[in-house]
Amino acid sequence: MLKLDYPDILQNFPEYLDPKRSESASFLIWYLEKYYRLDPVYAVNAVCDQRGDKGVDGIFVNDNEKTITIFQGYISQKSGRTIGDKTLREFQGTLAQFANPEAVQHLIQSAGTARVGKLASELNLVTKISTHELRGEFLANAEIDGNGEGFLKSCPSITVIGQTVLNSTYQSDTRDIPVHPLKEFDIAGILVSEYIADADAKAIIAPIKASELVQLDGIADQSLFVYNVRGPLGKTGVNKDIVLSVNNPATHKRFPLFHNGITVIARKVDLTQDRIGAQDYFVERVS
Repeated sequence: MLKLDYPDILQNFPEYLDPKRSESASFLIWYLEKYYRLDPVYAVNAVCDQRGDKGVDGIFVNDNEKTITIFQGYISQKSGRTIGDKTLREFQGTLAQFANPEAVQHLIQSAGTARVGKLASELNLVTKISTHELRGEFLANAEIDGNGEGFLKSCPSITVIGQTVLNSTYQSDTRDIPVHPLKEFDIAGILVSEYIADADAKAIIAPIKASELVQLDGIADQSLFVYNVRGPLGKTGVNKDIVLSVNNPATHKRFPLFHNGITVIARKVDLTQDRIGAQDYFVERVS
């Protein structure tokens, strides 16, 4: 469990605390590094929380996903404080500065020497705002309240990242990799191929129900994908094609023809006529 109450939260990112930088900016840099898996230098450059930055604390462009994410960070020094609709409406006003190319151009011209204008120019937002989806992430060490939840229903472009989300999705780069317990898949009546490489390694190829795959342990905290070579790539063309195939019932039977499938590596695999059992497993590749 992360320490997220003030001042303990500061212990998570001492390397980013600086007299010239706000604590919320340091918090955001840490978040971008640990959750977005950005290089530390890239994470620092993505943050622009200085005087004159027009309520924008950070900007990240993902050209693979075609998204532009505007960040606002907040550290509550009082335990139990919540994020309500007033705060989120103000953040919505911040996002309005990126509504279209003209609005972005105005932001750049009116920013003066503030970092936000330079960052928007470096990221070519005037051009990309027409081709990318605009998102807002409000990062806080507090939870959203009922009024805030109600507001988000009418403003789906904004996401609040509070204590619960931070704790449930955090994957330390120093902790032990968890052992995922036995999971069995139903293959009754299905033709299965088995390839034995040697005494210590074998592969089983079989169509598995998606409803069983989504029950694998480690999805919430992403530990299931520790060894996934495509993990950091986001919604690439390949990943988007996979989503289209899954969402279209007419293509379900042809899914194995379009994609190589999901490669699950496991320390132990048992095969019977009706079941495949996998223990201590990870999703290594989706293609």
